Amino acid sequence: MDNSIEIIVNNEKKTINLYKFAAMDGWDLQRRFVEFIESKDKFERRQFTSDVLAYAKVQLKSTELPLTTDALIDNHLQTWENLKIVFESVLGYNGIDPKKHAELDIRKYWSLAGEEMATSFLAEIQTLMGPILEYSKNAKD
Repeated sequence: MDNSIEIIVNNEKKTINLYKFAAMDGWDLQRRFVEFIESKDKFERRQFTSDVLAYAKVQLKSTELPLTTDALIDNHLQTWENLKIVFESVLGYNGIDPKKHAELDIRKYWSLAGEEMATSFLAEIQTLMGPILEYSKNAKD
């Protein structure tokens, strides 16, 4: 995928440059995307959107302007449709297909989380109970 897209604002083309997530940010953002899809919390949704759009910069004549505030986003994208285009383009550029990532992960996310919790719980119980079981075994011998 190319690292720039064009959108139309006030009947003029604007170039938006897309950037790769830093490793730790990408790890966090791809996980948070699943929560974003399910969330009804306006603050969490806005924060996630802002975190993703920070990886997009508007190309001006000789410089780039990062989309890091609501005012910059509103000024340079102007419509929710443009915001959606840029948001999904940044995700796509970083290997997150909004349609597939949500479909696959939402169904599995909580069951995998539960599975991990159960495994951790059982391992911790074994660690805690191991000495008691060993003592009990030795006491019988």
